[in-house]
Amino acid sequence: MDSFLLGLIAGSFVSIGAYSVLIGDNPLSKFTENLYMGILGGFIFATNWNYVRTSAINPVLQGNYIFVVAVILCVMLFSRLKIEWLWLSRYPVAVTVGAGLGLAIRTSVMADFLGQINATVLPLNNINNLVMIVGTVTAAAYFIFTAQMEGPYKYVNQTGRIFLLAAFGVTYGQTVSFRFELVIGRLVDMLRPEVALYTYAMLLLVALGLGYGYYTKKIKWYSGR
Repeated sequence: MDSFLLGLIAGSFVSIGAYSVLIGDNPLSKFTENLYMGILGGFIFATNWNYVRTSAINPVLQGNYIFVVAVILCVMLFSRLKIEWLWLSRYPVAVTVGAGLGLAIRTSVMADFLGQINATVLPLNNINNLVMIVGTVTAAAYFIFTAQMEGPYKYVNQTGRIFLLAAFGVTYGQTVSFRFELVIGRLVDMLRPEVALYTYAMLLLVALGLGYGYYTKKIKWYSGR
């Protein structure tokens, strides 16, 4: 059995264990959850360590001693592990937040303010541009101007609310369709001809094991069933 096939089988088993949470928290779902968090934690640690090594440690070893400051700030972050040294971690956090805010302000003015205005100023030569302009203006008025809904503003407020509901509905639909794409992708991998038999066998064993443990009370169900 090659490593690729073994990986598909292991992925099918983990997927079945993860989806078993739909019938309640059980030992198998807890195992897959802890397995995922452990692998994710190890991957994040390895990725961050490789970034620190290539971006700070290696330049220092090559004679770029200005990076010593970055290494010291990184080490100071670990002072949060001891309450007496907690105050040391404030300095790297302050540097990180300050640099992040400076970069964000520089880009957000163009992207979130001027860019949005330029995208809204459209020629009124087709219905799409007209809908875009009316929706933007009325939705902004619905949020910004909190005056009492009387007179003409009442219709502006109601129009903006309709546009917002439509936008939220489209966003929710896209989110649901994306989740379905993830599920379909997993099912395609689990039902490959070379692993379909293993998937059916594991699904049957998991269902029998969880069902037996549930009805005989030999498996603790964390949902309190």
